[in-house]
Amino acid sequence: MISTLLLAVLAFTATNVIAQETEEHVRMEYLLCTLNDGFTFQDVMNNAREYGEKVAADGSKYNQFLLRPMITGDRLEGITHILAGMWPDGKELYQEYGNYVNKYVDEDRENSPHTCNITVATMDRVVINDFRENETTDQRWPLQLADCTLKEGVSMDYAIEVQKGVHQAAVANGLRGYGVHYQFPYLGFQDVEYDFISAVWWQSFEHRGNMAQNYYKVAESHGQSMNSVVTCKNSRAYFAEQIFTTWE
Repeated sequence: MISTLLLAVLAFTATNVIAQETEEHVRMEYLLCTLNDGFTFQDVMNNAREYGEKVAADGSKYNQFLLRPMITGDRLEGITHILAGMWPDGKELYQEYGNYVNKYVDEDRENSPHTCNITVATMDRVVINDFRENETTDQRWPLQLADCTLKEGVSMDYAIEVQKGVHQAAVANGLRGYGVHYQFPYLGFQDVEYDFISAVWWQSFEHRGNMAQNYYKVAESHGQSMNSVVTCKNSRAYFAEQIFTTWE
C-alpha cells in the first residue's frame, strides 16, 4: 500500500549512498489518515495547530501541511487526507520526536478528529525551487506526484542535471512559480518497486494552468531528455495547505 501513496524507495542497494548524500537535507513525514464521523477538515487543522503551539514553545523546527487528494483514482481508498510534516534536517527531526514522545504521546485522543494508522518518512532533495515572491500564492496549492525509476546506467546526479535543464527551458518560456523535489525512503517502508518519487508543486493554480497550457513549448525537446533518463508512472494530484510553521 505504501508504494502507491506519496512515496517510494530507492533500490535497496543504493539506500546507504542516498542517506549519506541527503544527511542534512529536509526530512519529511507522512501520516495517512481517515476523517472520523462527525468531524471536518477544519477540526483536523485546529487540532494540529494546538500541537503546533507546543512545538513552537519547545523551540522545535517543524512545519506541517494538510494534503487532500484531487485526482488519485482508487489509490487512497479509505484515506481521506495526509498530514505532511517537515524538518530542516535529522537533528531537528529527532529533537521534535523526543519532545513528542516524552511530553505528548500519551495525551488523551478520545475526541481526535481523525484516525492515522500509517506513517512513513523520507529524505527530501530539492531539485528545483522557483518560488516567485512577488506573485500570488494560493492558500491551497497544487501538488503532483509520480513514481519514478532511473533508466539502466543513469545516475541520480545525472537525472537531476537533466531535470534542471528542463527547468531552464521552462523559465525561458515563461513557466515559473513551481518546484521539483525527489523523495527517498527513510523509515516505515516495506516492499517497493520504484527508485524515488518526483514531487512537483506550484504556488498557485494559475501557475499550474499556465504550465498545462504551454508545456508543449518545451516538451518535444526537453521532455524527451527526461524520458531518456527516468521512467515515471502513476501520476496523481493533491492540493496542499499549510497548518503551522515554526521555521522558514
